[in-house]
Amino acid sequence: MPIRPSERELDEFLTRGMSEVIVRDDLRRLLASGERRLRVKMGFDPTSPNLSLGHSVGLRKLRTLARWGHEIVLIVGDWTTQIGDPTDKDETRPMRKHDEVMANAKTYLEQFHRIVPKEGSRVVFQSEWFGKFGLRDVIELASRFTVQQMLAREEFRKRQSTGTPIPIKDLLYPLLQAYDSVAVEADVEAGGSDQLFNLLAGRELQAMVGQRSQNIYVTHLLEGLDGERMSKSKPQTAIGLAEPPNEMFGKVMSIKDDLMPHYFEWATDLPMEEVRAVLDGLASGALHPREAKERLARQIVTELHSAAAADEAAAAFAKQFREGETPADIPDVRVAKDGATTLNVVDLLVRASLVKSKGEARRLVEQRGVKIDNAVAGLDTELAFTGSPVVQYGKRKYARITWG
Repeated sequence: MPIRPSERELDEFLTRGMSEVIVRDDLRRLLASGERRLRVKMGFDPTSPNLSLGHSVGLRKLRTLARWGHEIVLIVGDWTTQIGDPTDKDETRPMRKHDEVMANAKTYLEQFHRIVPKEGSRVVFQSEWFGKFGLRDVIELASRFTVQQMLAREEFRKRQSTGTPIPIKDLLYPLLQAYDSVAVEADVEAGGSDQLFNLLAGRELQAMVGQRSQNIYVTHLLEGLDGERMSKSKPQTAIGLAEPPNEMFGKVMSIKDDLMPHYFEWATDLPMEEVRAVLDGLASGALHPREAKERLARQIVTELHSAAAADEAAAAFAKQFREGETPADIPDVRVAKDGATTLNVVDLLVRASLVKSKGEARRLVEQRGVKIDNAVAGLDTELAFTGSPVVQYGKRKYARITWG
């Protein structure tokens, strides 16, 4: 039987990092009573190889429920990924190959279990049920929903108002995700706040087929380094769960100051009493933002790696940014000679694929964001094809150039 959490534990579970809970009173009653083991479902589409710190907000909730004795069902969307969720998109996503999806799924599962324990959880693939679907099954599923219901989704409304095409396959996505809840007979479904439409569709479909409608909780979406929603499709501004400690520490140190409350509350296990103390210190000026951010970076690296790794990352960060030392693990980048005697720094950045365009390279140099062997480069900086110069581009990116 599940354990019965305290009122304080329940309060924190239902509020910390939570955007919405449906139906809150019912879910609270079920969790408080411990009368039966709940089946908690969370689906994920392996659209890329890596999960981000943003995913950890929901995964921590699953870990808590597993500790309380409930069953966690992780559903690999090997069918829905091939379609692509239209969430927050004003255009359709390309179809993906099944082999690519399965390769991504392997890395996803490894990263999931950094937070969610294997004990008390199981992994299922949508192909277990959709692999047996025929045309009649698809028509039967589609007949339970209307076009009007699908067009109530904000992304589809936007497309319709702008005349952007809405492929039928995009309309099928919420139906397939909804059927997952029926297939596993979920008591609770978890997801991010961008998934609410799909989760509600699952709740409706369960009622249609005579199952008890699942309760739902959706967590807030953590922001990335650019202040926008953290996304695995933007790895430069996301903090990956599998990133090395030094990279993870450095990225946390570069988040905007006003995002620290979200990171402390949503993306760590730091007790709320300590979170409030930190935030009160920031508000009053008693705690400097840099000190708070370093504590945050240590906390995140400790939780996802270890305390020793956090200590080493903090020391490496201090050396690199406070003492001006160049990091030891700089990647080598080979740049071909073109017959000239020198190469302009702007052309170097482009030819070495350190930036995407000449315009970006020029802006970076103009902003004094490029150094060659610790010397700030200008637009007129020319490099001879000798030695192995170290290029720093941006605050934390380095490359050692070798000439070919």
